[in-house]
Amino acid sequence: MAFKTWASILVPVVALGGMVFWRMQTMDAKEADQKKEAGARRGAASSVEVATAQSFPIIEAIETVGTVTPEFTVNIASRVTGRIIYLEVREGEPVQPGQLLARIDPDQAEAGVLDAKARANESRSRLAQAQATVQANNIQIEQNVRQARAEVANARANLTQVQRNTEARIATSEANLKEADAELVAAQAELKNRQAQVKAARATLDNAEAKATRLQNLYEKGFVSAADRDDATTARASAAANLEVRQGEVESAVADVNTAKARQASAVTNLKSIKASAEAEIEAAKARLDQARAFLTSAEAGRAQIPANQANLEALRAGVDSAEAQVQSAASQKSDTELRSTIAGTVTKRNADPGAIASPGSPVLVVESTKNLLINASVPIDQAGRIQRGTVARLTIDGLGADSIQGRVERVVPSADPQDRQALVRIRISDQSAMLKPGMFAKVAIELRRTEAQIAIPKDAIQEGSVTAIGPDGKAVKKKVTVGESDANNAEILSGLALGDKVVVLSFSPVREGSGVTVSAERGLDGTRRVIEVKKPEGGPGGPGGAQGGGSGRPGGGGSR
Repeated sequence: MAFKTWASILVPVVALGGMVFWRMQTMDAKEADQKKEAGARRGAASSVEVATAQSFPIIEAIETVGTVTPEFTVNIASRVTGRIIYLEVREGEPVQPGQLLARIDPDQAEAGVLDAKARANESRSRLAQAQATVQANNIQIEQNVRQARAEVANARANLTQVQRNTEARIATSEANLKEADAELVAAQAELKNRQAQVKAARATLDNAEAKATRLQNLYEKGFVSAADRDDATTARASAAANLEVRQGEVESAVADVNTAKARQASAVTNLKSIKASAEAEIEAAKARLDQARAFLTSAEAGRAQIPANQANLEALRAGVDSAEAQVQSAASQKSDTELRSTIAGTVTKRNADPGAIASPGSPVLVVESTKNLLINASVPIDQAGRIQRGTVARLTIDGLGADSIQGRVERVVPSADPQDRQALVRIRISDQSAMLKPGMFAKVAIELRRTEAQIAIPKDAIQEGSVTAIGPDGKAVKKKVTVGESDANNAEILSGLALGDKVVVLSFSPVREGSGVTVSAERGLDGTRRVIEVKKPEGGPGGPGGAQGGGSGRPGGGGSR
């Protein structure tokens, strides 16, 4: 009994010990195999993915998502209430601008047009009658004004002529008076001269008489001869005759003075008469001018009626305009019974059928411009200020494959949605493909800055300012580089690399400087990846030059990414 008990205990213990020993032997063998395999890998070339340094743009961009939307969405609604008598288009059918889509019963609208036209004709008739009357009145008023102005001009000319004539007559009379004055002065001077000559002749006569008397006495006494006495007598007679002549000349000079005085008096009287006549004629001419001016004032006062007449005409014209506006309004209401498309697009909704009652503001149809599509995208409001109209945007549309298409920013809404603080950006799609449909989802990258890098490589190839390049001999070489601008995928290299250099982007095992590498794939700067077939060398996976597995990591690292 005791033996059975010990046997039941020892057998499981022995079996368990055998299993433990076998497991330990298996683990030791596996560890030895792993060490052997690791040693083989340490001596093999690393499998790597490379990229070629080349010229490529470095683009700083805002990445977001958006939705394909039509540029225009038009609700085709009636402006009048009425029964729909025509509606044939359905969802999905294309329409063109101006195409008749639906018609409302036009009977009531046509009656309104006829009534408005009748009212407009009546208003035009009243206006025409008023225009004829006002035109005749205005013509008569203007004729009166012109006639009055002519009278004023004639009266002014007559006054001027009278003034000139009277001035000439007065001047002539004054000249005659001056001439008479001169003649009087001359006559008076001549009279004085003649009077002086009479005095001289009388003195000569007195002397002759005295001499004749003296010689007569002397003759009687016998002191002189008879001839001397006779000469003295003759001289006395001559002096007497001369005195008589001179006295006659004085009388003639007196007559001349009297004549000159009479002529002077006549000239003065004539001058006074002419002046009095001139004043009367001038006053008459002035009175005629005043009368003409008064008539002109009266005629021009008639013009005061013109503004009132014009205001009446304007009121009638306004009535005509109002009536014509009523006609246009009625015609517009009639045209409102025809619902036409305002854009080229596609019917996306039909909300009514023939026989239904259309109401103002209730859309009968919805038309979207499916040939003019935009992308509506949202960006943070703090980034919206950096986006300008015309900025390039790269678009990847779900359903159109991985290829991106280009667009340009058409509008940035400057205000943000208070819920998410996002600003709306509308992007015009450059390639309006027929496969684009409203509602499609789009990945959007809006370019903020573009740098045309002379040398660029993927950012994944740079580790702490260095890259692992592949030398001409196919071995890894560590190089220090100077990094310039960078974007989400690539970086600009300012120094340390040349065009065409190949750098390690991804390694499938640690890469040591100076060790050989096997290129299993090449990555493009545009994100594409080309796999390169690697032939396994003889000796199996662990042999020299074989491509190694073991996960992926950054150049020189052993971790996965």
